[in-house]
Amino acid sequence: MKKLLFIVAVVTAMPVFAALKPACLFNDNLVLQRGKSVPVWGTAAAGNEVCVSFAGNSGKVVVDADGKWRVDLPAMETDAEGKSLVIVESEPGWFGSEVDRVEFKNVVVGEVWLCGGQSNMTFAMWPKPAVHKHAGREMNGYYDLMMTRLPDVRGAFMPQCFAANETNHAQLVWKQFVPESKLGEFSAAAWHFAVRLNQVLGIPVGVIESAWGGSYIQPWIPASAFAESKVGEVRALATRKIRTEPTDWEKKAKQKDKNFRFNFHQQARACWNAMIYPLAPYAIRGTIWYQGCSNRGDNNYYEYLRCLRSGWGRAFGCGDDMPFFLCQITPFGYQSTEAADPGTVRIREHMEKFGLDYAPNAGCVNLSDIGELDCIHPGDKRTVGTRLAAMALNRIYGQKDLKCDAPVFKEAKLSKDGKTVRLSFDNAEGWCMKGDYRPRFELAGADGKFVPVESKIFPKVKTIDLLVPTNIVPVKVAYLRRSNVHSFVKNEAGLPIGPFQGVVRK
Repeated sequence: MKKLLFIVAVVTAMPVFAALKPACLFNDNLVLQRGKSVPVWGTAAAGNEVCVSFAGNSGKVVVDADGKWRVDLPAMETDAEGKSLVIVESEPGWFGSEVDRVEFKNVVVGEVWLCGGQSNMTFAMWPKPAVHKHAGREMNGYYDLMMTRLPDVRGAFMPQCFAANETNHAQLVWKQFVPESKLGEFSAAAWHFAVRLNQVLGIPVGVIESAWGGSYIQPWIPASAFAESKVGEVRALATRKIRTEPTDWEKKAKQKDKNFRFNFHQQARACWNAMIYPLAPYAIRGTIWYQGCSNRGDNNYYEYLRCLRSGWGRAFGCGDDMPFFLCQITPFGYQSTEAADPGTVRIREHMEKFGLDYAPNAGCVNLSDIGELDCIHPGDKRTVGTRLAAMALNRIYGQKDLKCDAPVFKEAKLSKDGKTVRLSFDNAEGWCMKGDYRPRFELAGADGKFVPVESKIFPKVKTIDLLVPTNIVPVKVAYLRRSNVHSFVKNEAGLPIGPFQGVVRK
């Protein structure tokens, strides 16, 4: 559906270009980040001078011996009036003649976000029709695309590719969010996120999609971030060699099955090298991340999230505390029975813990209510983008009256008569439910065996009472302990309770 490139080791040693070549993100219609210095970089003939000018600001630098140059424009205020970004290469000296020039038109200044992950981030707005279960399109995407005209909102797409070493390549195209742009294949989560930010802030917004369906998190992390991990098996990924040639076993498998894939891009650092490194150090505000299905059951996922955030934050000049908002993966069966969880609950708990531990500049968006139990790609990406935007608006843009946090389990306490367990939560003033849905609360006694229990939920009460069966003395409580059940118990903002387990206190 989207263009796929394979960048192998032979192209990773970049030659010195004689022609002026700005980095891959620079093009017409781009959005520059407001309030931060703006790096502009690329390649040209060594020893020549490069001058960058935009909106009355300019800077000049001498191209280094490797043919690289970088000019940092000063921080600028919001500007929705399209202007030209001009880059000129000249021979050295006061009277050096102009060698080359590029001009990028309709450039604005606003907010820029990087959007990464796997298939639920690449899940498109409305591509060409396809009749199969995982059709991969936003349920309202056609009308959203055809009925939206927001020229100040723009998006850029990084082709899917991998590399054995950090490399620059490609040339990204920025497209405005207008019907004529035909953005059917653009990320639906990123599209809705950008539109919501623009609607509330009233300023230009740019989103950069760099994601790959089915990818693990490890390929997206830079070597420098792996190297600093205190977890030995994570730290070892900093130096593990990236293969670009198939093994004999893989070659034989390919001969037997033409659909067999080598999946070189799944190796640690492989996607970082070709899909994130070329974008840095472009000035951005932060990142949204929708991934985790491929890593379900991974005990190191929390540490991988930490490495990803710090590695990207440093690369893009945001530091270790870069704004980073991730999506908790939705309920889905993964071809297992309800009684057998394939590691999904564990990774959802990792995600929530990470968001809580690194708040307020990090957060986890709860999506326990929008999953499609027979489809790993829920079609309601409008809700995904809206909740991500709400968290960014609250945490980063000062919209404190806009509630963005789902209920978080706080405590379970057994009544004196032993007949009820009272649950208390943060981020809940009261409850709303969908129809006569029966919540999946469970209690376990000393034997550790969980059993479903009835609950009492009242709209204007912050707590929830569980009725204790006569045959157990509860010591543990759980909610959504299975991967393929929904949560329809929501707080006053319509945000659902996510999966949790806890101790029952007396």
